[in-house]
Amino acid sequence: MKYRLSIFQWLSFVLMLMLLIIVGAFWLIYRLNVKDIQNELRKNKMYEVEFMTSQLSTQFEQVLTNTITLSQDQSVRGYPYILKFGDQYSKYEMKLTIIDKLALNTASTSWKNTVILYYEDEKETVSSDSSFSFSTFSPPEQARNRWVLHMDKEGKGYYSNIMRSHISSLLIEVRISLDNLVKMMDQYVSGMPLLYDASERAFIQPGAAFPQELLQSISPGINGNRGTISATENRAEYLINYMKSDMLDLYFIDAYPKRQYIEPINRNNRLFLYAVLVVLVGIMFYTLLLRRQVQKPVIMLRKAIDRFDRGDFSSRAVDLQVNEFKVLGNSFNRMAENTQTLIEQVLLGELEVKEAKLKQYQAQINPHFLYNCLNFIQSKASIEDYHAVTAMTLHLASYCRYIHKIEQLDSTLQDELDFVEHYLHMVHLRKREITFEFGVTAEAGRYRLPRMILQPLVENCIKHGIEPGLRPGIISVAAEEDDSYLLITVKDNGIGMTEERLGAVRRHIEDNIISNEQLGTGLRNVNQRLRLYFGKDSGLSVDSVLSEGTCYRIRIEKEGEAHSANSAGR
Repeated sequence: MKYRLSIFQWLSFVLMLMLLIIVGAFWLIYRLNVKDIQNELRKNKMYEVEFMTSQLSTQFEQVLTNTITLSQDQSVRGYPYILKFGDQYSKYEMKLTIIDKLALNTASTSWKNTVILYYEDEKETVSSDSSFSFSTFSPPEQARNRWVLHMDKEGKGYYSNIMRSHISSLLIEVRISLDNLVKMMDQYVSGMPLLYDASERAFIQPGAAFPQELLQSISPGINGNRGTISATENRAEYLINYMKSDMLDLYFIDAYPKRQYIEPINRNNRLFLYAVLVVLVGIMFYTLLLRRQVQKPVIMLRKAIDRFDRGDFSSRAVDLQVNEFKVLGNSFNRMAENTQTLIEQVLLGELEVKEAKLKQYQAQINPHFLYNCLNFIQSKASIEDYHAVTAMTLHLASYCRYIHKIEQLDSTLQDELDFVEHYLHMVHLRKREITFEFGVTAEAGRYRLPRMILQPLVENCIKHGIEPGLRPGIISVAAEEDDSYLLITVKDNGIGMTEERLGAVRRHIEDNIISNEQLGTGLRNVNQRLRLYFGKDSGLSVDSVLSEGTCYRIRIEKEGEAHSANSAGR
């Protein structure tokens, strides 16, 4: 008679084989874990570097924007006239007024900065710093319209940007102290931060200085807009991520010692191996005690589960005498009885998830855009431009009121256009070179569609189409319909896209899983919401020609209106 191994013998054999496999594969798994964690850490650190670089560019942009706005002030523009025709008292009074406004402009940002006005024809200097306002006229000699680093051997100094105003004889200089940058780096606690100015080949360091050998080894490898390099100093390996600021030739660098994440991995893997060995020994000992009481209950329970797995939901586990397996059998029986209820709950949960996703998409607001609007209001209020303050406040209020109506899953096309118009008015107030036009009939305006479906497209036109270019931009929104569909187009005359990038954007829109995080989620969310709302025959398409502009087309099949009513819960 053929000998058959008992379940205990099989368990013992399998457990010993598992032990050998675990021991043999442990070091391979360990190396793979180190590699995966290192890649994930590199990605997460790059996100942190990207955030700090964005904060750095935002601060430079804010200071420069405030200064440009201040140059339009009536007092600044009229000061040459006072110097030429006014009396001594008028000259002194006007100078004090300008100094006060410069000081107010300096205090309006979180970074300490100094604004200096050089009136070349009048040989006059006015600044928020009194040491410049009452000193000999001496305009600096440096390149215009770019940030230039001025730093001494002790690491102290400032960044300077000199621009010429529309008043031909007026030069405006903005100085940002390096103390601001050092203070920002001191708030970065994840790694070892460092700034590198590529144009001056100079490092800006916080309080804890980098080893000189490490600085010399990483400086040749810093090039391009971003990257990751490895360096070794005194047998210590460092993972170094860097990214270039959009405003100037300044890199934010983060150095992270590899030992900080390798040592915990080594410790945890040792503990894991010990735990596996203890568990295996315990399981073998426990199996020895229960071998006579396990085989029959397991077979009976397995047969009941097999019947259930084949679709026989009336299958039940009976005649289980051992208490431990009797509990499992009762649990299985309760599970079989509740299967239909659970299936219904899952289906209902899927519907609720779809509605929750729609509300989540509607609840988005760009904090950077809101910050810029509030900064515009503050800047205009400081120069008493009440008309601009009123206009921005009214449009921002209408914009926020519409966004926070989360309970409404849909709206009419006309309501969406009104919302986009408020958004574009706010953009136009801040950037006069951006204009817009609408071409939508009253009949098309009555169609219902998901809320906030047009705003991401308009924002893409501005951010990726018009702003990177150097010419005035115009955004046009139009809608046309026929018997079978409604077509909405959003176009810009910006820089457009290359064929390669256009193909990547189209693939990104259609993907169910995000494959390229750098392309964002705005367009992809719009496409998915349209298909969820109107059906798979509706959606978003993109066309673009390099240097001519980009066109976004929303196609809504009219036969999908019944689907949209079910999705919206009407």
